[in-house]
Amino acid sequence: MADDGIFVNFDLGDAPLVRKQQKFTGGTWRERNKANRLAKEAQAQVQPAPSSTKPPRVPYDLSRPVKRLRTDDRVAEQRQAKIPRTAESAPYVPSHAIKTGLVSSSLFTSNPQAITKFDEPPPEEAEPAKPSNAPLSEEAENFRSLGMWTRVAQHLATKLEMKAPTAIQKNTIPQLIKDDSDAFLQAETGSGKTLAYLLPIVHRIMALSLNEDGTPNGIKVHRNSGLFAIILAPTRELCKQIAVVLEKVLRCAPWLVCSTVIGGESKKSEKSRLRKGVNILIATPGRLTDHLDNTEVLNVGTVRWLVLDEGDRMMEMGFEDDIRRIVGKIRADKLAPTNEEGLVLDKALPKRRVTVLCSATMKMNVQKLGEISLEEAVHIHASKAEMEKDAEVGSTEAAFTAPAQLKQSCIIVPAKLRLVTLIALLKATFARKGSVMKAIIFISCADSVDFHYEILKDPAPIEQPPSDAPPTNTKPNIHIETTVSPAAYITSPANTKVVLHRLHGSLAQPVRSATLKAFTECKDPAVLITTDISSRGLDVPAVDLVIEYDPAFAFPDHVHRIGRTARAGRSGKAVLFLLPGPEEGYRNLLSSDPKSVPMEPYESVVQKGLAAAVNLPTGTPVPATTEKQTWTSRAEALQLHLEQRLLANPDAPADGETDSVKGKPAKGGANAKTHKRPQEKKESPLLVSGRQAFRSHIRAYATHIKDERQYFNMEELHLGHMAKAFGLREAPGGIGSGISRRTHKFTAPSRQKSGAGAKQASSSRSKFDDDEFGGGNDDENKKRMAAAMAKMSMNMNSASEYNIG
Repeated sequence: MADDGIFVNFDLGDAPLVRKQQKFTGGTWRERNKANRLAKEAQAQVQPAPSSTKPPRVPYDLSRPVKRLRTDDRVAEQRQAKIPRTAESAPYVPSHAIKTGLVSSSLFTSNPQAITKFDEPPPEEAEPAKPSNAPLSEEAENFRSLGMWTRVAQHLATKLEMKAPTAIQKNTIPQLIKDDSDAFLQAETGSGKTLAYLLPIVHRIMALSLNEDGTPNGIKVHRNSGLFAIILAPTRELCKQIAVVLEKVLRCAPWLVCSTVIGGESKKSEKSRLRKGVNILIATPGRLTDHLDNTEVLNVGTVRWLVLDEGDRMMEMGFEDDIRRIVGKIRADKLAPTNEEGLVLDKALPKRRVTVLCSATMKMNVQKLGEISLEEAVHIHASKAEMEKDAEVGSTEAAFTAPAQLKQSCIIVPAKLRLVTLIALLKATFARKGSVMKAIIFISCADSVDFHYEILKDPAPIEQPPSDAPPTNTKPNIHIETTVSPAAYITSPANTKVVLHRLHGSLAQPVRSATLKAFTECKDPAVLITTDISSRGLDVPAVDLVIEYDPAFAFPDHVHRIGRTARAGRSGKAVLFLLPGPEEGYRNLLSSDPKSVPMEPYESVVQKGLAAAVNLPTGTPVPATTEKQTWTSRAEALQLHLEQRLLANPDAPADGETDSVKGKPAKGGANAKTHKRPQEKKESPLLVSGRQAFRSHIRAYATHIKDERQYFNMEELHLGHMAKAFGLREAPGGIGSGISRRTHKFTAPSRQKSGAGAKQASSSRSKFDDDEFGGGNDDENKKRMAAAMAKMSMNMNSASEYNIG
């Protein structure tokens, strides 16, 4: 062939030829992916990878701007000083995640910066504050000087170790003994308001059987002499506590009997006690209204006192209609001057029905409550000066302050670090033996209480005594099996055992009573995780610390929460968790002088609590750690550990699970093939609890009163950061779905399968209709169900502990 002068360039360069990868078709995606991977591995063994003249890829672009402007510069500088990020170095990976392969997002980046300047030293107290709710001096005052019977005064001094009254008792007892007018008691928490109204009632009932000098007059007063006083309280726990205090006082007069009627108890047993006879009755408004309507043996003709303890709380909880009915029924019955036995009651008891209203934060301009219960009431303060000032100025609103010896403080904690900071605070609290015996943690909703109890308790089973151990007479309390448990993470060498308790309104009444009793009588250091159900009136001895993990929905609730400590002159401390930003302004409401409530950053709390290693519970994921750890790395390791606990997959169903149920063969007869179900991925109960707690917490956060929403603004809340506080790696959805997600859906019988399953479902559906709505057709049942749900929604109030969702 002749040369035509055309030159063809076949120069392929120095790089080796690269064979085109084979494309696989057909089969499943997993099979194609596996075939492609095997082909790549075979090709890599045959020929080396092609050399590239491109520069190496930079793992971290230093020129990129910061994602968020509100970054903690101090922590960022420390991080960069420890691990310099250059073009040649890889991105920072926590040391505890190197061996596990799980990387937790850093807790110390992208956090909003606090507005408060913490460089200012906290104000120093010249001398410790003098307790403002302590008993008075024994030399100046005693119960005998207030007009009480000698028998009662000696009983208080010797048996109850109460030798001197408090200020509110000094001003109230003589007033209620000598005068028959209504009274409104207002004093700070822990000042003894319960005894302030109980002692005059007991004194005047005892006067029926005693002479003026205290000697018996021959008249026998017993449980069948009549019902003389009714005491209303908003919660069952407060009713129980009032009954316990009254029973201790009545030991000096054993012929008098008190009892309780509260929700959750057997109405049959309550009717039996009322039939036997009761002199002083303690009740919740709802159950008392029920007995007034349906119990014939409950005679209120001899009732001389009606006490409304925590009256403002009862109004907030939706008991207004019940209080109106109770007051109306008691006032409608004519006051009997004598009882059925002919005993003259007007000789010692009030000649009219006396109403006593008690509260620590009640405002005098609450017109509804005054119109319902009080008639020309006397306003009694803890000090005479406040009474005279109130009479002169005629103010309609009384100011209230916390006890002087109570030390309040606030911790500014970013949302991502809330759970770690709480554990660090508790760990530092119980680091020394005997410094703190009992602590109460207030949380906004019941779901969040359940989650924090489960995450903080020790998951290891309780050790059983050996079989050869001698038997003990004490039986285990079955009511506290799920509400009392040893704590994890917060123990120390000084306190190797810390007992964890949980309490909220969704628990059964026997469980609530047993849990509160266990916390009160616990000899070891103890922590109670609870809702606002424990914020009113409960007097638990030796409570040294109150932690408001979630701020109260209204400032009066905050006052009652911190009032669980520093009672009767004892010292106490209250700590409030606040988020950086608008919530920092909430400190202005805590005290007339905001500087008296110091604010501290979370760094100091976490550094103090995590100075030593955290004792992780056995049987839980343990992250790999280095020999020398800083408090920041310990915090990240602890957060990763908690997240791994939530992600731990429980035992999945075994492969080859068939459709057979209870040993029955699958469909198609005995010789039919069994159909394998696809193995479903199960989620741990702790993860489900964390998601539900997060949803309920966000919904509860939106229920702050209107006047305080400038501090608690939903638009300022970072849901992703808040999810980290519940051990979640992303914020779950369904926050605004309401309770419909948790209701059970009933399938119509026509859509169900035929056979025994349809018969069983139909019978259960009709049983549900018959039990709840009295049977009938579907339209009637729907109307009755809608009416019941409407009534339930009207009765829902703060007593439900915001257990929304």
